Amino acid sequence: MTVKQGQNFLDMVLLGTGSIENAFAMSLLNNKSITDELVVGETIEPTPITNPAVVAIWGKKWQPASALSNANTALIIPAAGIGAMAIEIDFIVS
Repeated sequence: MTVKQGQNFLDMVLLGTGSIENAFAMSLLNNKSITDELVVGETIEPTPITNPAVVAIWGKKWQPASALSNANTALIIPAAGIGAMAIEIDFIVS
């Protein structure tokens, strides 16, 4: 399997085997940490497929890409809104 833009190791595990439970086996097979940043174009060898239905859903049309690198963490909007407010500090109850 070839790594595409925005994919991390766990995306590749899901794409190749259908189950995130195979992460450690694939990690050992590829001599990689599950937290390593992958390079676009890098080849990752999958372990045997354990959930063919999930592999079939992703297929070639949809590819998971959930990598978050230091370069794009600045794009994350800081916590705002009611979920980040504290009563009597940001959120005044009258």
